[in-house]
Amino acid sequence: MKFLLFIATVSLLSCSQKSKKGKEDVPKTDTIITNVDTAKTTPLVKDDPLPYNSPLEQPLNEALKKVYGNDWHILNDQEAKWMKDAFDYFIVPKRKVDPNYPYITRGDFNGDNKPDIASVVTDSIKKKFRIAIFLGQDNIKIWDEDIMIDAALSTIPKSTIEGMDGEKTKKIKLKGDGINVEYFEKASFVIYWSGTDFKRIQTGD
Repeated sequence: MKFLLFIATVSLLSCSQKSKKGKEDVPKTDTIITNVDTAKTTPLVKDDPLPYNSPLEQPLNEALKKVYGNDWHILNDQEAKWMKDAFDYFIVPKRKVDPNYPYITRGDFNGDNKPDIASVVTDSIKKKFRIAIFLGQDNIKIWDEDIMIDAALSTIPKSTIEGMDGEKTKKIKLKGDGINVEYFEKASFVIYWSGTDFKRIQTGD
């Protein structure tokens, strides 16, 4: 019940943010703004103007801190070090539709008909990158596999998907929504719930 209230709270934050967007292409948030940034032609630097951050970033970081201490936090624009051409082409259009893109996505990932959240997280020294899956109050799973710094998350609705499992083509009937992990002009894969744990299937080279 507490987690449902948590989800409802962060959803209201997100909806509120969209309604206040106005003429600005990139929504701002009433949560505490950290020194993250939009991309330039070179990696982002501290002197760049204050940018956008997801409305869900602060409450998710608080949930992570409760379970993992300071081990993990949600990745942001400055830490991801996007280049301007990739950021403008790959991130900006999708962020207009989903203000949480590319570091946070929502769905029912374990098929229990309850809302979940997945996010790209990094460690305190920003050398490790993982995916955190928020499944309930104090139930946060860290996907053990290393991911690259430019991972972008989105949700694949419950369906049947096809991909490569090792050297074999495989079709998977999803038990819940899938977590699509995509790299700009690189590979993509989907993390899905098998019924007992999370697995992955390669969906793009």
